[in-house]
Amino acid sequence: MSKSLRSRAVVLGAAALLALAGCSAETDPAGTEAPGAEAAESQGAWPRTVEVGESEVTLDAEPQHIVALSTEVGDLGLELVGPDRFAAVSEGSVLEGTGNQIELAEQVETVLTVHASPEPEQILALEPDLVLLNAHREDQSSTADALTEAGIPVATFGPSDFANPDAVAQSIETLGELLGAEEAAAEAATGLQEDVAEVTALTEGVTERPSVAVLFARGGSLMLQGVHSATSELVVLGGGDLVAEEQGWQQAVPADPETILAADPDVILVQNHRGAGLEPFADILENPALAEATAIAGDEVHLVEAATTSGTSGTSLGTGLREIAELLHPELF
Repeated sequence: MSKSLRSRAVVLGAAALLALAGCSAETDPAGTEAPGAEAAESQGAWPRTVEVGESEVTLDAEPQHIVALSTEVGDLGLELVGPDRFAAVSEGSVLEGTGNQIELAEQVETVLTVHASPEPEQILALEPDLVLLNAHREDQSSTADALTEAGIPVATFGPSDFANPDAVAQSIETLGELLGAEEAAAEAATGLQEDVAEVTALTEGVTERPSVAVLFARGGSLMLQGVHSATSELVVLGGGDLVAEEQGWQQAVPADPETILAADPDVILVQNHRGAGLEPFADILENPALAEATAIAGDEVHLVEAATTSGTSGTSLGTGLREIAELLHPELF
């Protein structure tokens, strides 16, 4: 869908940065109860310190002005506490095909373009009391460090925290602690685990496992998924064997007819990213060199939704797992 993305960037001088950093540590001199304090009391005491990966994040009170710099954490946070406590989300949260809480994300005032990590000054201008981040790149880690030095609590997750359903369930629990939404987080994590268990109860005993390759397109590049991806994890849980494992692709590799022919998977799954369908891969899949490839000759090239089968899928991973398992083992469903 088309959408005008809103963004706000205000560059602050050094004095303003120091002022904001100082404000982040101040408490209400009148002792006024913050909004949501009753809910926080029912689910845990404040201040609190939460372990996120190898770091600790200390929060003086339940955060009310959250900035999410990554789709994964933003969507899950919106699912747990709604949009009113968010000051900003990343653009992935409002885009069809990547966002899983689009209706909620569209209610957040500011949408940040994060192809390059926003400058710390831009984020500080939003006056956050918590910044959530999934650090894929070095510049994102640098931004997190700068914000921490300015006195802003920053919860930095990593790609491995969203790489499979178990990791996502644990990340949901961690977000619940950070946001004071432990009950909602426990319910969401349990729901995801139950969705996965329903499918794996059917697939864990299969003896005939088709070999599977996963094609995806990002930023104009056509790639084959490596072993370490959420989609690859779903393939294994759904009763398939990864050609990436057989070929030694630990990370994604460029997609070309020669590579696909050498791997010769039984099934090719194509991630449908933002509604592009098979079109980005037409030149590869229609190449005469692949006419006799097992998956193509057997009409086993299938679209799967990126929104439910990728690292940004959150609690929708259970839906994505069922989608893949039904394609690989329709006889079970």
